[in-house]
Amino acid sequence: MRWTHAVVAGGLLVTSAAFVPVAQAREAAGVKPGVWTETAYNSVFKDSGRSPEARDDIQLDTAKNDYEAAQIVVRGPAAFTVNKVDFTALTGPSDAIPASELSYNPVGYEYLNHNSVFGGNQFVVPTTRQAPGDFPDRLLNETGIAVPAGQTQSLWVRVHVPATAHGGIYRGRATVRTTNGDLHVPITVNARNVVIPPANQSEFTNVMWTNFLGLTSYDPGKGDTVKLFYGHDRYSPQWWQLIDNWADTMKRYRQNNLQLPLLNLLTDGGSKVDAAGNYSFNFSRFDEVVQRFLDKGVVNRLEGFTGAGPQNAEHNSQWPRYLVEVTPKETGRQVPDYVWWDTPEAENWYKQFYPALRQHLADKGWKDMFWMHVGDEPGAGGDTGWFGVEQKLRQYWPDVQIGDAIVNQLAPSVAKAEDIVIPNLHTYTANPAPYDAEKAKGKPLWFYNCNIPVGNHLNRFIDQPEWSQRQTMWLAYGRGATGYLHWAYGNWQYAMDDQDVKGDGYIVRPDKEHNTIEASPRYESLRDGMEDWEVLNQLGKTNPGLAHDLATSVVQRSDKYSPDVSYMQRIRAIALDAAAGKPVVAKDLARHQPTAASSGNAAKAVDDNGTTAWQPASGSGTNWMQVDLGRQAQVDGVRLRWGSTYANKYRVLVSADGTKWAEAGLGTGDGGDDFIGLNAKAKYLRIEATGSSGGTAPYQLLDLEVAGNQLHQQNLAAGKPYERTEPSTRFPDAAKTEATDGVIGDDWGDGKSFGYELLNVGDSVQPVVSIDLGRRQAVGTVRVHAYEEYPDYRPDKITVATSVDGVHFTDRGEATAVNGASNVWYDLSFSPAAARWVRVTFDKKRTNDRNTGMFVDEIEAYGAGYPGPS
Repeated sequence: MRWTHAVVAGGLLVTSAAFVPVAQAREAAGVKPGVWTETAYNSVFKDSGRSPEARDDIQLDTAKNDYEAAQIVVRGPAAFTVNKVDFTALTGPSDAIPASELSYNPVGYEYLNHNSVFGGNQFVVPTTRQAPGDFPDRLLNETGIAVPAGQTQSLWVRVHVPATAHGGIYRGRATVRTTNGDLHVPITVNARNVVIPPANQSEFTNVMWTNFLGLTSYDPGKGDTVKLFYGHDRYSPQWWQLIDNWADTMKRYRQNNLQLPLLNLLTDGGSKVDAAGNYSFNFSRFDEVVQRFLDKGVVNRLEGFTGAGPQNAEHNSQWPRYLVEVTPKETGRQVPDYVWWDTPEAENWYKQFYPALRQHLADKGWKDMFWMHVGDEPGAGGDTGWFGVEQKLRQYWPDVQIGDAIVNQLAPSVAKAEDIVIPNLHTYTANPAPYDAEKAKGKPLWFYNCNIPVGNHLNRFIDQPEWSQRQTMWLAYGRGATGYLHWAYGNWQYAMDDQDVKGDGYIVRPDKEHNTIEASPRYESLRDGMEDWEVLNQLGKTNPGLAHDLATSVVQRSDKYSPDVSYMQRIRAIALDAAAGKPVVAKDLARHQPTAASSGNAAKAVDDNGTTAWQPASGSGTNWMQVDLGRQAQVDGVRLRWGSTYANKYRVLVSADGTKWAEAGLGTGDGGDDFIGLNAKAKYLRIEATGSSGGTAPYQLLDLEVAGNQLHQQNLAAGKPYERTEPSTRFPDAAKTEATDGVIGDDWGDGKSFGYELLNVGDSVQPVVSIDLGRRQAVGTVRVHAYEEYPDYRPDKITVATSVDGVHFTDRGEATAVNGASNVWYDLSFSPAAARWVRVTFDKKRTNDRNTGMFVDEIEAYGAGYPGPS
């Protein structure tokens, strides 16, 4: 792919933008488009307006040698054309980031005929929008784009901070040149003084299965992918130019593993077999391809893609007996021959091919970076074949590195036999123990995604949120994974309409016109996540506990994570600061605030003196200390720095009034630095410990910091009492606190929300929550937090009403879909009205076997609007 840069030469702007026809320019003249910005974490559709995260400028947090993006969004009442985007240099205190390090792509769309669903009944949740329709998933290799009247257009803008740049704040500007006027967008980059290593020096391996160099599966499709989509003959000058362009793209997107279809490349070099079964191997094309990528500094791993597998059961009664790929008898044929794995023909192949390949790699100095497949996704019933081939491979190549993606009940056994453990995320999340055990032995753990997992798991489908790929890399760091594998990079023969889970077939697209590839926001998200992994990894070299805790504060499992994009970015900023040696908490809400404790001097934990400590009288029993934050605040997390003894079991509580407390986080400290992610709202915070690493000996809390921001407006409902329709006994709210305690719920199992069951299709409920604000005051906005994990457990409609006497209520508005921050809030604003009571009525009807319940979480009330934290 190519990125579009604006280049200044001799005072004149040189671009490749097309001229706009005069008539068209006149027709749309005079009506200037509107412009705003969105985070790269959000999806912008053709009819999108400003999201709750929208801004009027671009503000980016970065490391060095780091790409970070945002979106400039334009929309106007008349048609117009974006001709180009110009950038100034970004100037800092002592140097500048050249304009050439800024680039952009107009965002294009992919039509989806339905939302992602596996097997016809396993749905993906949440999705960004209901299909059918156009979804943003293309980064067009064009300088400009025509925008119809009333249609929203996003421009994907990225900044690359050079590794040699000084840390600091950089400022500049983007100018969107349109036929209806220029639009100016300020850019601010906070570049931390931590350098992300080049991908070919990374400890993280990014594996993408692609058909660029030859066939990679038993299904040859309609032929050679490059020939079909670009028209190039293999090894022609145009073919090599495409490969070079692809290699450059791989380098920019940290794709540091080269997948090598061995049999195709050896066949292209002239490898053959005679009538007696004697193979002659010619590695010339193999060497030519590998050396090309190594010379460009793209990769540090080579993947031997050849192997075995069961033939389709529909076509062979001996399934799941394994077949082995071998060099075809027909000279030059791309599709290999297949022989049963346990026959003399297969043995003849093993003893000739494996030693020859090993020796050639050793001669070239490539053996240590090479890893090899036996057969993809070995399944039950085929275990004899997979383990049989694995043993033959080790017999003739004892020090081979074997890795295969694993997904089913055979996975734990295969993990013990392979050298690189690659479970599907679904497989790992369901039972991580066998894979963690192999990791503990020193084996690399990589994660694998394909058309599974679905449901609420992180993956990379087009209709999933843009951040899903990025957060997968945070999960990888938190679980100790050092690699990621997925199919498919560019299986373009797999038509989108035919894909059950959308985008499983490819993450990039062909661009024949420019002889390159076209990237996507999902590809960007993956690269961004790997850069985040590098930041966490560098922090982990000096403070592994803090790095791990920051990762898990955002993502705990592949099906349990925060969908709050602002929270994700705030935690990322903390990680960047920590990795750069800056204070972990930039805005410490606890510093110098009033404190209290069960015993000991709690003020010593917040006095900005790392040599003093809160030390209760004993480490046994329940000890607590609390901090008054001064006023209500958005609390993102708590950093605890322990002394020589530490609390090894504790919890974090929050409160709006210092009287009623709610559990917001749990800790099992191991000393040093702990960070507990909260994403809560509170005025008071309490640490309650019940165990000490020293037994009954007291522990020492050297420092306590609270990350977050005080709220511009106070939540009038915070901690207030309420009456509500009695919930189901399975999902209770005995203390009547869950709706106003400031703690966000994720799934029903965490006990932070209450619910109503709908046992039969056709059942309906209309629960009511009525909050007493304590006194009459102006109310202009009510926010209701949506059930995060599973949208089918959200209400069909919510209605907000207010009252001054608790008897007579006036309806103020209703909502039938989330419209607030990160698509997990219902925000209803209205003309401020005097009210003491706020009532929310929920409507829910069961229409299928998916929407079998409804859950109620946080309800907030504000005077006028919700401006968010300061």
